Order: sequence, then C-alpha cells, then structure tokens
Amino acid sequence: MNILQMVDVPWDSGLAHYALALSHGLKKKGHRVFVSAVPGEKPWHKAHRLGLKTIPMIALKNLRALRWFIREHHIELINAHTGSTHSLAVAAALGQKVAVVRTRSDARTIRRRPGSRFLYKHTQRVIAAADYIRESFLKELKLAPRKVVTVYQGVSLEEFSVEPFPKYPILGIVARLDPVKGHRYLLEAMLILKSTYPSLRLRIIGQEENTKVRELHAMAERLRVDSQVDFYGYQSDVPKVMGECTLGVISSTGSEAVSRVALEWMAAGRPVVATRVGCLPEIVQDRITGYLVDPKDAPSLASALAKILHDPERAKTLGNSALSRARRHFGMPQFIEKTLDVYKSAIGELA
Repeated sequence: MNILQMVDVPWDSGLAHYALALSHGLKKKGHRVFVSAVPGEKPWHKAHRLGLKTIPMIALKNLRALRWFIREHHIELINAHTGSTHSLAVAAALGQKVAVVRTRSDARTIRRRPGSRFLYKHTQRVIAAADYIRESFLKELKLAPRKVVTVYQGVSLEEFSVEPFPKYPILGIVARLDPVKGHRYLLEAMLILKSTYPSLRLRIIGQEENTKVRELHAMAERLRVDSQVDFYGYQSDVPKVMGECTLGVISSTGSEAVSRVALEWMAAGRPVVATRVGCLPEIVQDRITGYLVDPKDAPSLASALAKILHDPERAKTLGNSALSRARRHFGMPQFIEKTLDVYKSAIGELA
C-alpha cells in the first residue's frame, strides 16, 4: 500500500509520536510510507531518524504540487493527523481515487465547524485514539458509527524487560515538566506519605517545558519533602528508568488523549496510579492494573499510592496484570493491524 501520512505540528507531542510510530510500523510491514511534515521541526527530524521518506508540508495555495505528488507516487491513502492537514488531504484527494483517513489523537474538544459536513463527506474513515474521542465524534458531528474506529496506540514491548522490584519503594513520574502533568499534587501526596514511608523516594523524570526544575524543587522544599525527591531530567532510556521504580504515577490534570507513558509503565510490568482524565480510564483498570483517582486531589492520590506501598505482593500482582494487558491489547503489531483494517475499509469504499 502507498500511504501518505500528514502531520504539521512543530513539537514531538503525543500526536506526532502516534503518527510517526504508526508510519515506522507500516514501513516495517513492507508498505511504502511518506511523511509530510514541516522541515526543520522535531517531527521532521524524528521521521528522518526512523528512516522514513519525508516531503515538505505545503500550504493550500500550493495544492497543485501535492496533487502531482499523489499521482506520481500512486498514493492510495492519505492519513491526516491534524485539522489543517485534514482540509489539505481532502482538497488533494478530490477527483482522484485516493482514500482519506482522519486520525484524532489530541485532547482538544471536537466541535462542528463551517465546512465540517463537506470534509467528513469526503473522508472515508476516522480513527479515534480512544473511545472517549470516538464518542465525541458521534455526538458532536453525528458521524455514522461504522465510520469512526478506535485504535489505541501501541508500544514496542520488546524494548521492555520486567526487572525485580527495588528493595526500597520508589515512585516514578515520566512526563514533561508542565502544570497539566500535575507534579504539584504528587509532591503534596508525598507530604501525606512522608511519615508513614520515610524511605520512600520520588523520581521526577522529564524535560522542562512550562515549568522549571527550580520551581518544583522550591515547592518540594516548602513541603519539606525535598530530601525524598530526585530530579532526573530528560532520560533517553525510558525502559531502564521505569524498571528501577516500584510503580508509575500519572497525576495529570487534563490532556492524555494518548497516554504512551501509561502503556510503557504497563509494558515494564509496573502498576500505574493515574488520574481520571483523557484515555487513562480506558487504559488503566482500577484495582486490576493499578488505581484511578480524581485529578487535583492529593489526598486521594496518596491513598491510592499507599495501597500499593503497604502491600509489596499487591504491587507485584497489579504489575503482572498490567504487563498481561499490555501484551494482549497494546503491542505494536495490534496497533498496525487494526490501523491497516481501517485503511482497507476506507480504500474499499472507493472501489
């Protein structure tokens, strides 16, 4: 299959990762994949590192060049990953036997806009990265249920090995330093846990974005938990740092349309304590693979963490269940095969 993936965001976000992981997986399956991205931006460079063929993202005014590219390379399907590329894909496909698929893997609210009816009339399938996104499409845009399919992102399970649990309890949070990731509430939870678990440590792993390390460090000092908190910054070997922790924490206050980190914790055989935002209630099974709590609720977060910290055998049971769930539902082969099923049905509509 000849496929054009379109992603025009400038950052290495969950949306971009979804698109590029998919493209790489499709390429490994033998499909001919092109990635249209913005030259010089992070997704462009990442696509090159993955060995993917890239073409510069064009503006709508240069539509003729894109239509020529589609004919020249016999593109059968365009997968648009953003609203702007969706419009471009539909315009490029008009009058040509090319299927259009719109993937939605970000947390912005879905609303009917001028032109929505036209766009989705000429879009053969929509891929939602979670069921709650799919439900929004059905409710807000009134699309036919057969037209919108949920495909959860996959992770490369072979990159993870299940390591023995550490002797002393270690909490890990792997997330960019940003208010939406809820580090504040995790630090407040550490204060609640401090007296009961004096040997407990928290590893904060992730690069600065809208929050600085010094801000979180100052907060930890005010709460008098700074002696139990370690800042690791950006880490390239995520499986290694996860394998050194007892459990993973996702304390986000929003976002999480695609929670790759939840899948990675599970692939590492670790229980997950997560907030009920985005796709997390669909990924983390409460009391089976971890615990779910309300966002911005440090006491509830501390209580859930304590349930695992108090019972090491429970931690192992939850971790094993998490690993089993990851292997059954969230491996890269399942991700690619489910997407290909959607692609085939989209192309089939043009036959």
